[in-house]
Amino acid sequence: MDKIAQSANSSRSKRGNSFEDDIIKILKGMCKRDKIRRFERKPKIFGGEFNPDFIIEKVDGTFICIDTTTTARSDRLRGKQWDAYGTKLFYNEERNSKIVAFVVVQDIDTKKNEEDNFRRCKERAKLPHSALDDVISVKELIDYLEH
Repeated sequence: MDKIAQSANSSRSKRGNSFEDDIIKILKGMCKRDKIRRFERKPKIFGGEFNPDFIIEKVDGTFICIDTTTTARSDRLRGKQWDAYGTKLFYNEERNSKIVAFVVVQDIDTKKNEEDNFRRCKERAKLPHSALDDVISVKELIDYLEH
């Protein structure tokens, strides 16, 4: 791999890690304010076959599977679908609990193509065989957890 590609990959990795750190701060704040009971980062579902970014337990006992991404792209959604599928299977079969699965997209900029990509990803999450319940923004995640 050439140095330009390595630099680009490093930059994307740092941006993704920074976004996950932002989500952790939000979730810790929600725990302190008793909006959520707890959360787990990078749980290994079925021995690591499925690896969502977060599992959140709300105070009412409901569970939420969260995968994060810095850009709304359909190719990224495919891998997230797999994690959502396996996580839902685990919670339904092993824990006898319901769980919803969201992909949280870093707040999108106002570029038209990013808005269109976000809209298309939301539409794909609503397809009949999708394991995802929705593709949401950070603001939508906060609203969902607070209510």
